[in-house]
Amino acid sequence: MKTPQFFSDVSHELRTHLALILGPAESLLVHGHNLTGVQRKDLEVMRRNAVLLLRHVDDLIDIARMDVGRMRLAYAEAELVSLVREVARHFEPLALQRRISFTVDAPGLLPVQVDVEKLERVVIHLLSNAFKSTPDGGRIHIVVSGTPGGRARLEVEDSGQQGTRDPEGSELGLSLARDFVELHGGLIRVTEAPGGGELFQVELPCLAPAGTQVTPRAPEKGWGLEAGLALRSTLEALTPPVDERTPPAAEARTEDTSRPAVLVVKDHPELHRFMVDALQEDYRVISAFDGQEALEKARSLRPDVILTGIQLPRMSGDALVAALRQEESLEGVPIVVLSTQADEALKLKLLREGAQDYLVKPFSAEEVRVRVRNLVQLKRVREELERRNHELERLRLREDAHYRAILDASPAVIYVKDLQGRYLLVNKAFEAFMHRTREDILGRTDEHLYKPELAEAFRRNDVEVLRRNVPVELEEMAPHVDGLHAYRSIKFPLLDTSGQPYALGGISTDITQQKRAEAEREAFFHLAPDMFCIAGVDARFKRINEAFTRVLGWSEEELLAQPFLELVHPEDRERTIQELSDIERGENALHFENRYLCKDGSWRWLAWRTSPATENGTVYAAARDITVQREVQEAVRLLNQQLEQRVSERTRQLEDANRELESFSYTVSHDLRAPLRHITGFAELLERHARSALDAKSQGYLRTISESARRGGQLVDDLLAFSRMGRVEMRQSRLSLEPLVAEVWEELAPEREGRRVVLEVGPMPEAKGDPAMLRLVFKNLLGNAVKYTRTRAEARVEVTAEQGEEGLVIHVKDNGVGFDMAYEDKLFGVFQRLHRASEFEGTGIGLAHVRRIITRHGGRTWGKGVPGQGATFSFSLPAAPAS
Repeated sequence: MKTPQFFSDVSHELRTHLALILGPAESLLVHGHNLTGVQRKDLEVMRRNAVLLLRHVDDLIDIARMDVGRMRLAYAEAELVSLVREVARHFEPLALQRRISFTVDAPGLLPVQVDVEKLERVVIHLLSNAFKSTPDGGRIHIVVSGTPGGRARLEVEDSGQQGTRDPEGSELGLSLARDFVELHGGLIRVTEAPGGGELFQVELPCLAPAGTQVTPRAPEKGWGLEAGLALRSTLEALTPPVDERTPPAAEARTEDTSRPAVLVVKDHPELHRFMVDALQEDYRVISAFDGQEALEKARSLRPDVILTGIQLPRMSGDALVAALRQEESLEGVPIVVLSTQADEALKLKLLREGAQDYLVKPFSAEEVRVRVRNLVQLKRVREELERRNHELERLRLREDAHYRAILDASPAVIYVKDLQGRYLLVNKAFEAFMHRTREDILGRTDEHLYKPELAEAFRRNDVEVLRRNVPVELEEMAPHVDGLHAYRSIKFPLLDTSGQPYALGGISTDITQQKRAEAEREAFFHLAPDMFCIAGVDARFKRINEAFTRVLGWSEEELLAQPFLELVHPEDRERTIQELSDIERGENALHFENRYLCKDGSWRWLAWRTSPATENGTVYAAARDITVQREVQEAVRLLNQQLEQRVSERTRQLEDANRELESFSYTVSHDLRAPLRHITGFAELLERHARSALDAKSQGYLRTISESARRGGQLVDDLLAFSRMGRVEMRQSRLSLEPLVAEVWEELAPEREGRRVVLEVGPMPEAKGDPAMLRLVFKNLLGNAVKYTRTRAEARVEVTAEQGEEGLVIHVKDNGVGFDMAYEDKLFGVFQRLHRASEFEGTGIGLAHVRRIITRHGGRTWGKGVPGQGATFSFSLPAAPAS
């Protein structure tokens, strides 16, 4: 079994030997001025690999510790977004150098409880893998998200492609990252990124496991030993020596105009060609043979580097340097002076005037290439940094505007004071509170703004906060137009990098209304007629109002001193215990009744309403004495039993009456129809056999007899249908009204024959009802509209629907003869007619049918009309339920 001492010994032994390699190597590189380039390169290789080996040793020991369960986490409070951005910041120069788009997308703050150093190493290993996988010019994107108190999520996406991945150290680092994440109770997975490459996703809880010791958040500190070593070795491994970053020859020879441009200024043809040959494989070379030509070409072409000699026609090299540095557009272009003179004074003069390098002949082509390459890279990095600085400045100005907008939008009073109490910043709420402008407040102290006693209290609180050097929440009084108001203030020190306060911030919220409301609630608690209490799931009252003592007769001390279950009636105790158990599980009692013992020995019925129990087992409850109601309910129960017997008897009588009514209806139908059929039949026979013998007047009598008999039969049929309508079973369903209206209108075609009748149907939503009954409603209403527009040359009928307070409202409107609203109450009655039968036929039962059907659907009917201008009949229906 491996012990912690074993791992400590292994780490000590390996680190000792690696330190004996690293120390001398680094010392030679710093102080070994006589080393050759090859020797220095070999030493650099030795040092770099020793650093990598040291990191691998630490990683392997950590893996071994975890394999035997000896790895422990040192949880501390941290802020994940800042942690990730700090690690990413060290990779930005590498991203610039390799033209990699490197972005971090994260919210403002995400507090976590983690082992900070191990989480830093997780981020370092993921970024190391991403940079190894991503080719130059690629993309790496980091996303941090999560919910405070929930789970944090870290995503690292790269655009690496097949053949670009470098496995050296990746598997070990990723394995260690996975172990560290799992040790936190999280998980890590890798998938293919949407645009190619890999997407690493890390999820871990924001909070440490329950019972774990968590170190409070401390001021910002440097990197831990292991995380610092991991970062250093990773960056060195990812940043190869200069000669290893030379682009391939095939790429260098392309005529891509995006390659850096080098302006070579030499008047000697052979030396000029030497310079061109040395550079043209990697750069676009621009040639100039005198100082004036070089200045003109530099202005128009803006090269990335300028190589110039000293002795030039038309303008000397030192004059050219001075002229170039006067050009604002060429301010950042590096200048290399090529000279045969090892003149230290001239070299210093040209460097002071703006040259970046001074190269003394003889020099090799490789030396020229290296110097030019370094200057081009430096220029690109500087340009990128300048671009980023401009962008950061723009973002800073925008963020300042955002912060100011947020501060000014806050209803709370926000301010910052210096250590002497002078105001440095205030928001608009502070201006409104003081009735002063910001300019009139800044630079002043509380002594200038408040009465002495208030200013002294504010200053005393400020000094205490600065002395304690921690945020403090307190209550302060401040003047207002209607007197002193109470404010809840949070005052906190603003600390510099050394942890010392340099200013004090404050956020104050007016809580006067809240305190008044609390006082009102307290008064209501004690004065309310109902019984209010705060109890615990331990079956004890914590607080009661005066209504308890008034109803039960016990004193407050007696009620608080004993479990309230001892006062519950024995028959109600089990139900009360069950209800209390439900409340403890998070349910609330909306209506629960039990009996409580009064001090005089009587029992009172109480009806309870409670909230669910809080996390600490507190229950808020209200009770009302319903003893009288219970007694009344018992009396009502007995009365209901009697009423049920009477209702049952009356129901039986009603059923007998309905049966008698049905028998009567059948008898009426049979006994009335037979004589009417005889009258109609014999009248037709008489008309057929005696028509020639009867004069015109007699024939008119005969026709009147036939028509009256026919109308009598129709009246009998309508009456029977009307009587049955109240007993027909309704079969309600969802139905579309527009097809129903179209079918009924088609059935009325014979009544419209030879006439010009226009029907307009608006949008009709679905309704709920009996299709057969509603068909009869539309048949009666549309039939009436066709009948009573008979006198119009062009009849118009409109059917529309709308959503009203009563549900769906249907209107059937016509431009017929209309009616007088003085007779509105007769519209829907049986045998009620507003027009003579000689003008318009009918029995006067159709609208009565409509009213009975709509009433059975739970709606109502009504009509509006104007004589000679038409009428509108309306009814309401319940809207169809949403499917």
